[in-house]
Amino acid sequence: MKKVKRYFLGAFMSAALVIAGCSSNAGNKTEGPVDISKLSEVGDFSENLTLNLSGSITKGKAEDGSYVQKRLEEQFNVKIVNTKVDTWNKDQVNLMVASGDLPDTFAFTAGGQTPQQLHESGLTRTIPKEMLEKYAPRYMKMLSENPPGPIMNLKKGTDDQYLQLLGQYAHVDGLPWGPTLRLDWLENLGMKPSGEMKQVGPSGGREKIYFTEAAYTLEELEEILKAFTFGDPDGNGKDDTYGILPANNNLNWAASLMGAFGLAKGYNLLENDKLVTTEISQKYKEFLKLMAKWYDMGLIDPEFTTLDEKMGWEKYKQGKIGYYIAQPAYIAMDDWAKGRAPQNIVENPNSKAKVLATAPEIGKDGQQGVGAYLPVTNLADAFYISKNVTDKQLARILQIFDYINFDDEARWTLYGEVGVHSDWEGEPENSALKVRPEFAEQEGNSGFWAYNFRTYSKERVKWFTSAYTLKLKDEFYARNDIKEKMLIRPFKWDILNETNLIEVSKRYSGQLNTIVDEFRMKAIVGEIDIDKEWDKYVENWMKNGGKETLEELEKAPEVTGLLNNK
Repeated sequence: MKKVKRYFLGAFMSAALVIAGCSSNAGNKTEGPVDISKLSEVGDFSENLTLNLSGSITKGKAEDGSYVQKRLEEQFNVKIVNTKVDTWNKDQVNLMVASGDLPDTFAFTAGGQTPQQLHESGLTRTIPKEMLEKYAPRYMKMLSENPPGPIMNLKKGTDDQYLQLLGQYAHVDGLPWGPTLRLDWLENLGMKPSGEMKQVGPSGGREKIYFTEAAYTLEELEEILKAFTFGDPDGNGKDDTYGILPANNNLNWAASLMGAFGLAKGYNLLENDKLVTTEISQKYKEFLKLMAKWYDMGLIDPEFTTLDEKMGWEKYKQGKIGYYIAQPAYIAMDDWAKGRAPQNIVENPNSKAKVLATAPEIGKDGQQGVGAYLPVTNLADAFYISKNVTDKQLARILQIFDYINFDDEARWTLYGEVGVHSDWEGEPENSALKVRPEFAEQEGNSGFWAYNFRTYSKERVKWFTSAYTLKLKDEFYARNDIKEKMLIRPFKWDILNETNLIEVSKRYSGQLNTIVDEFRMKAIVGEIDIDKEWDKYVENWMKNGGKETLEELEKAPEVTGLLNNK
């Protein structure tokens, strides 16, 4: 088996092309313009069709004859063939693609190919706009409400043939991160927080977590970190606390700190009328100099060089770190965030710790914010239609897709009937749904999520998000004025796939990331003089693929124009 896997990884494209060649006739029958008049009317399910379906959560565990399968088969007069492959397993996916035995619908990627490459390899078919408008009107309405959705993922050279379907990511709307401080430390040190503080919740640890819309300047934060480090905030008489603990494997820890410089990791901006990426901007240089200063002052835990993000959560739980970044769901203590900092410090009922979440820090020029989770719009992911699917099958698939993913009446495909298969965590219709233990949460005997796409409207977000997180987002993190003021987006982005950025990234991203990561670590711990080494660092970045990256970025449209349909 190992030999087979190694062989496939080296011969993926050849296999894909052979598959495409062998099935060219079938491919021609499922491509291009379609005569809608020859297809069934919406809701006409008189002809029984067999469909091999999979979704975003397919892991090969769907049991034949499950609750969801039976209901869908009856409602749409179809025979569903379940996908028995773990589509989250790269090796299983690769072998399935090599065999050419793809399900009619799938939401996985193969060999790192782009949607255009998947199509050109003969693995997928296009989806006519005319069919979407007729058979998936809810989906098309969602696209129109999220510009530039209607013009995303079109086959090159066409304006009415889509390569894939997109998911709505309302769950990432708003600021994805915000800073937190140990409130009990502030109180022990006699440092009164500014602004009105509100408890996140009444119990379960949430009564120990507070939120304020007030924000600290970088200068004010520095003074707090100094007190956290040298003021014995836990009162144990030992010099064993630190202000901040970075991670060595990502920059999540610095999301709002970089925002105080108008920056977000991996994005780009105009600086002195010149397009630059964050990592070679003068603002990034100033950010690194501040971190190096804090490290030299002793405010940063030196152990961070050996700790990744998950290890950092455990270190924070020991009660020796005063500042930590958090998502709204962390401070709301949602189930999926258990064990993550900073909520893990109050999970123990006997904990005396308290946490204060604040608005992002304010930089010297009044800059404040956090990089948007998605660069342009809250559309992401990919749902593909296999090459052999006929127009007749596609019409039925689109009606199923539109119903289970965009009609909220189809909540039963995810959670079954409330009161039978699942229950509200708290207030009905205003809290998360929890599947009862006798039913599988995904696939299995229930069939929940077995055929659904990863797409979440604001209403559907409520089904898996606690009322506490929703309240935090409504009152601050996703409030319209906060998003307008504090969400940082790139200046340009190739969301329409009009450049060769994907290919350039595949070729150079590894070495560019290494250059950036090594310089950042050395800069923060003082191994290099940032001012003296900066030009050499930028030159090295440019010579190793940075130049090509910027050249392609220049061809990309401006994000502001994309968001305004220009």
